[in-house]
Amino acid sequence: MKLARRHYKLNDEVINKVRFLAEFGAPLEHIASAVGVSYPSFRMWIANAKGDNPTREEIALLSAVNEGRAAGGLRLVSKIAESADKGETKDAQWLLTHAPAYRKHYSDNAAVTRARAEGIEAAVAAIAEAGLTPDQERMVLLRIQAKTGQQLLPADEER
Repeated sequence: MKLARRHYKLNDEVINKVRFLAEFGAPLEHIASAVGVSYPSFRMWIANAKGDNPTREEIALLSAVNEGRAAGGLRLVSKIAESADKGETKDAQWLLTHAPAYRKHYSDNAAVTRARAEGIEAAVAAIAEAGLTPDQERMVLLRIQAKTGQQLLPADEER
């Protein structure tokens, strides 16, 4: 029989602090440091909460992170709506697009990056179908690679 994990540092006070910090978009690395545990331990607690045999504290920790992130996102979205009525949105928009917890969902850069990658993929596919000689195809791909910084050819083929 496996012994239950005991958490000496993971308690209600730590969980409340995690919820608060998560609400303000702090990355997990900073949250772990702020509550006095190592990042690997913090990640292990979260992984355990998602696993087969989580402790009450681990479940509460994961809930605190998720609830904090959700509350923070809603607060910032609400701030944008309030500020938009006054014509002022820059602060809240900046937080939504730069805070690690929210930028995945609200950042314009994520959409731009996806569109750029899709465009490069389409161009490479068109080049492959164009019937160019291998040397011509390689030269065009090298030019695209130089202009975009996107790795299109294996490093050993670049010479």
